[in-house]
Amino acid sequence: MNESVLIARAEKFLDKIKRQRIQVEELRDFESFITVYHYLKENLDELYELRDTMEIKGYKAPYRSLIRSSRSSITELKAEEMHDVSRQTQYFRMKAAAKKNILDRVKSSIASHKIVIGHLEELATITCSACKKKFKRHEIEFVESGTCSCGATDLILEKNDHGVYRLGTLKYLPLSGEYMVRMSDLAPMGREAFRSIVRVLKHEKRGIVKTVSLVVKVLEDGRWIRKRVNMDMDDEMNYEREIRKKYGRNARIEFLQFHRKKPAIINDKQVQTALSIAYVKFAKEIVDEIMDNVMDKFLKNRNNVEIYDNALKTASDIAGSITSDIEDEEDIKNEKLNEILKENNLMDDNDIINRQLERDLQTRNKIKRKLFVEVPRVLILWDIVKYYLTTSYDRRNKYSGPFPNLRPNLDTNQLKAFVDFDKQVVGILKEYTDEKIEYMKDMKEVIAKKFEIENKIKGLHVKSNPPAVGAAILNITGKLSIEVASDIFSVDPENVKAEKEKIETFGKPTSKRAQKFLEMIKK
Repeated sequence: MNESVLIARAEKFLDKIKRQRIQVEELRDFESFITVYHYLKENLDELYELRDTMEIKGYKAPYRSLIRSSRSSITELKAEEMHDVSRQTQYFRMKAAAKKNILDRVKSSIASHKIVIGHLEELATITCSACKKKFKRHEIEFVESGTCSCGATDLILEKNDHGVYRLGTLKYLPLSGEYMVRMSDLAPMGREAFRSIVRVLKHEKRGIVKTVSLVVKVLEDGRWIRKRVNMDMDDEMNYEREIRKKYGRNARIEFLQFHRKKPAIINDKQVQTALSIAYVKFAKEIVDEIMDNVMDKFLKNRNNVEIYDNALKTASDIAGSITSDIEDEEDIKNEKLNEILKENNLMDDNDIINRQLERDLQTRNKIKRKLFVEVPRVLILWDIVKYYLTTSYDRRNKYSGPFPNLRPNLDTNQLKAFVDFDKQVVGILKEYTDEKIEYMKDMKEVIAKKFEIENKIKGLHVKSNPPAVGAAILNITGKLSIEVASDIFSVDPENVKAEKEKIETFGKPTSKRAQKFLEMIKK
């Protein structure tokens, strides 16, 4: 396919997605849900095809051939021909930039579609009214044309109370790949919040060896020859054994270099960007809604602050209408502001502002910054914690869920990302929103406990209730009461108590004979 045709096809498809925005919050029945679900799946298949075609055609590194050819040709040119070469290079650079930009848009769209699909799979459970079979999470994909595998067509959509989803974030995802536009819309504090979330999601695992480069001395035809060898590594591979198997017992390794990879918590740049944008914009919506009530609590004299705001606006309007010079406008604005404040007894004759007003203004700025920067980070950390607690290792490893490319487990370095969980912000969210959220001092220990339990039961075929297990861990490690932990995951406290007993007995003998056997082994 011609390059310009491929780019035009991709742009046309992305523009079509942009025009057909979906309203996930309005999904109420099975028909509307499954229609949107399959629409997203079809889009995703088309996007994958576009991405693969582009990568085959070299869109992933469009500048590489340009640099190589320009270097080789420039050395052979005369001085008078350099100008023409420069113009041609500029033209090819523009084409290379177009390739890179369209591939980035396609990848961003793929990431956003995967996130929406993951949220829909967490949101709903589909039940067949005839055979009572339940389709949940990735199984929803196999519901074709509104028909169950038993042939029945009466399928019922039910809300999954145990799912981890946040529908309010989905409308802010760059579904058509317009992530640069969405990033440019962010206010200064929004950009700061965006960077803080990206830093969390990029938190890297300590380096694991992916490849190894060797210089091997090999005896061939009575002569020692050096060979350069690159090998892929896995956990069970012994590179020395592989070298001797390939080159004989006399092969000697003279040089060895390990190449390490540091996978992030979410190991995809476009997913990191899409999630960060969505959570920042969604959090702004929440903060704007609760800001007045929060300020009523923290400000001593709200009325004086409002007088100050009105005075500042009036002074700015007057200064802007009088002059166009920036320095003069600032001086006039300050002069008029002081005049209005003095009229309202909020400033003395020495131009010293009222102390209480000054403290309230400082408090407001501090609270606003904390809410706009910290709320999105707290929300996404809390959602990731809940997802880890309510899913199994296999589930996280095989399926993307609401956080595509999320690491199935984390090492101690990555767990540090969950240490800084702002207590004041959590308190504000609890008081002024319907969010089921609790502050826990040792948040990273809560997740570490889940990984520990998963390692203990690996291969034991222990049947468990994942949401109840998550609630039990919040009780054991997070120090929350069973009632509070049960409410967070919408589970029965009795189920939580049962899972807690299982957790506490893992690895312990359950009978006198088992206890006696362990004592004999120790001797």
